[in-house]
Amino acid sequence: MLVTLVNSQNPAGGQKIAKLKIEDVVKLFSVNNDTVYVVSFWATFCKPCNEEIPDFIRLADKYKNQKVKLLLVSLDLPSYVAVRLPEFIKQHKYKTNHVWLNETDADRFCPMIDAKWSGAIPATIIVNNKTGYRKFFEDQVSAEDFEAALKAAIGGSVLNKYVAPMNGAEMTDNESIRHILDAQPMDYVRFKSNDSSVYAVTEGKVSSIAKIENFKVVIIKTENKFYTYSNLGSTTLKTGDIVNANQFIGFATEDLDGNTTIDLYMNDEKGNTVRLSKENFAARKDKRLTDHSIEIDLMEPK
Repeated sequence: MLVTLVNSQNPAGGQKIAKLKIEDVVKLFSVNNDTVYVVSFWATFCKPCNEEIPDFIRLADKYKNQKVKLLLVSLDLPSYVAVRLPEFIKQHKYKTNHVWLNETDADRFCPMIDAKWSGAIPATIIVNNKTGYRKFFEDQVSAEDFEAALKAAIGGSVLNKYVAPMNGAEMTDNESIRHILDAQPMDYVRFKSNDSSVYAVTEGKVSSIAKIENFKVVIIKTENKFYTYSNLGSTTLKTGDIVNANQFIGFATEDLDGNTTIDLYMNDEKGNTVRLSKENFAARKDKRLTDHSIEIDLMEPK
């Protein structure tokens, strides 16, 4: 059975919710067209799911004229499907497309969505089959990150928003310095901070690592782009490792001028440079327990 995905403006309350197998769900977002499909796996009992869904619906509606379609796939218990699930949807005014996943074997259905999916929710996949764009989140997604992913999926000139990889980082540009990799010039963004903890601004696979004296350079490949982090003196990453967005990846070391910095470069496989500026970065709103600065604070005697 294949259910046509449409932009429904009616709540599911009072209506039967389709029960789909994972193959049917995959078919829904595998159509060869230029539509951007957003498929979010959730449940009524999942608090972070229900915190992000209103933003998903609002932003999908904002970009509906650019062929964005949203589908919410419930992983609730079978006993919820007849009454509790549609009543919950109606109560929360989740006006979008809804189905229930008729599966019990996560080891079977999770890899059909993404090889990295452990089965935890919320989980969301964003796909544009025409451009080859594919983005998977296994975590709650902020409105800002979701909109950035939507814009990237839609294509064209977009402003990607990354979370600053260091707490309180001051971003500086220097167009006079270039990093050369395979004879391809790459503009760079440098972060300078008293906090030496460094986070990945994107997810991807470590394609290569180089060591230069006490510096370490890590190149992460994702979506046909290379993100190059340098000055990572103590990172334990190795080639082939998968790095998640916002994952702690190492400590920045002092540069040749004695400053604690992290340099970030970007270019695609064709050598086209993507120039980043302050407008591309959003300040980190909170400190995480994995932040180097917090670990130090917790260890200091009071």
